[in-house]
Amino acid sequence: MLARTLQHRYALRGAIFALIVAVVAFGVLSNASHHPIAPQLPRAVLRGEPLTLAALRGRSVAIAFVASWCPGCRTEAPALERFAVSPAGRGRLLAIDSSDPIRRDAHAFVSRYHWTFTVLDDANGATGDAYGVEHLPTTVILNADGRIVARDSGPQTVASLERALRGAG
Repeated sequence: MLARTLQHRYALRGAIFALIVAVVAFGVLSNASHHPIAPQLPRAVLRGEPLTLAALRGRSVAIAFVASWCPGCRTEAPALERFAVSPAGRGRLLAIDSSDPIRRDAHAFVSRYHWTFTVLDDANGATGDAYGVEHLPTTVILNADGRIVARDSGPQTVASLERALRGAG
């Protein structure tokens, strides 16, 4: 009788454990499908070294989509550099100059704000389109797995970038 009671108790614990594992696995899988994998980055570089998504894996990253002709981008530009050199931002920010038809203007924009972080070139806006960017400036946050977890339109601040990256996990 005691053996049978213990057997039922262990079977019940096993069933509960299996149910918990299934619920957690479902949550992880549905969360992964909720956050799309980031599209490839442009290969052309305005400043810094070329970057790939593979090189960004393992840490959350902010991608600022900007253009020299965009008033909000000019407002945001000093904060991007302050964030990039801060302990929280070091190595976690890159910009993509999107839909800037004149390369000279794009280079002048990067130089004017003394950006020290990588700036990639998306002259025709194809990468911005792939990331779902509708307005400039827009900042896209990737988690450590290279998935898009947030998209914020409008100028960012150092504090908003720190919050966004903390929230990316």
